[in-house]
Amino acid sequence: MRAQILNDLARCSGWSRRRRAVAVAACATLACFLAAAPAQAKNLYTLDANAASGGQIVVDAAGNGYIAWLRHGSPDLVMFCKIPANGHCKAAINLPLPAASASTGQLDQPFAVLGGSGQVWVIAPRNDPADVVYWLSTDGGQSFGPPVDVTVAGAFADQATVDDILLDPAEPFITNTPPVAYFDIASTDPGLGYSWLPTNLAAGGNPTAFSFANPGMGTVGSATLGEQANGYPVEAYSTLGSAQFRTPDYVYFFRQTVASGSVAALSDAWTTTPTLVGPGYLPALAGGPKGLFLAYYAYDTENFLGAPSELYVLRYNQATGLFTTPTSLATDVQSNISLNRGGTINENATSGEVGVIWPKFGAGGTMMRLWTSTDGGAKFSGVRNVAKVAGGYTGTAALAVNSKGGGFIAFQTGSGLQIANLVALQKPTKKTKH
Repeated sequence: MRAQILNDLARCSGWSRRRRAVAVAACATLACFLAAAPAQAKNLYTLDANAASGGQIVVDAAGNGYIAWLRHGSPDLVMFCKIPANGHCKAAINLPLPAASASTGQLDQPFAVLGGSGQVWVIAPRNDPADVVYWLSTDGGQSFGPPVDVTVAGAFADQATVDDILLDPAEPFITNTPPVAYFDIASTDPGLGYSWLPTNLAAGGNPTAFSFANPGMGTVGSATLGEQANGYPVEAYSTLGSAQFRTPDYVYFFRQTVASGSVAALSDAWTTTPTLVGPGYLPALAGGPKGLFLAYYAYDTENFLGAPSELYVLRYNQATGLFTTPTSLATDVQSNISLNRGGTINENATSGEVGVIWPKFGAGGTMMRLWTSTDGGAKFSGVRNVAKVAGGYTGTAALAVNSKGGGFIAFQTGSGLQIANLVALQKPTKKTKH
């Protein structure tokens, strides 16, 4: 009932993902019954009890994790930690904001991104005044250089919320030697934006940024980025429907099709109209050596009552520019879902192993579930329960699959930011074939 009320509120008012997340968090006391019962598993621990955000996590070829998050403060603190493979965070680092603007601005979720030759980037968007701050480590995350405010205020498109940041390793327009990096930024509220950010901009420079003119029906709810086999990005997103009028959320995507020839003409290199994937929400993209994959929560009926509850995974076809027929990993009953609280998909950059993490809610507690594929999505393992959640799950989980069958998940609860190693609590049940 609580989820249905929030569902109608979000769709009638056109809330952004950030504002809806605040509303969901404010209702945590009403939802504690969903996640209060189970004790934490041995593979799960609290990284930061005072966290103000979830944690974006990535892994290197050796299986080490790199995570960035916010800690409550005035303003919030940008935090980073390198986690040994299958180990715990031992020494979190506070990354200082630029002195000239340390007391101003509202930070969004920071992102940890791996570059080459020991490079670790932490990218911290600020949705007020809408600029981007970054820190660079050249020693594998042991230490970082000073903060760089690389953009002017209002420089990225639809700047109220940054949903995803992707390293662009094969930037076709400008060639520079490390430590220069190039980032794709997906942003929302109320429309859909894309920004291209080279870190060699002079301080206070302008990245290339534009808003997609035709994002489909409804207000954009959330966005995600992935890379095609040819190196060009794809930006998938969902739009908000209305449970009151039985109109669904929809998942769409735009894709870059050609090199633009100049930075100024970047928007001309993208498709001009969105491609519909289907009714659903909470899309997540992941690309790597086994291809580009999309996961999202679809509706399991055609009357669109309630929230989406069927977990789909689709593989991108480079030749057609479309995502393939979905593989269904799970269909959850309405009592086992919670509005806007989902999971994600990740692909290891070395092995191509694909992992999907998604919560299952219920009166007996909340469980984080994992499915994996080692053959490019042709089949997925049966579900593994990898972490029992205590304290009220909120937001969206992050996942980093390593090349050795393990990795990390990170998610936020009322008890703070949680980290779990991908140690199975039970054997998979049966495989899901495409």
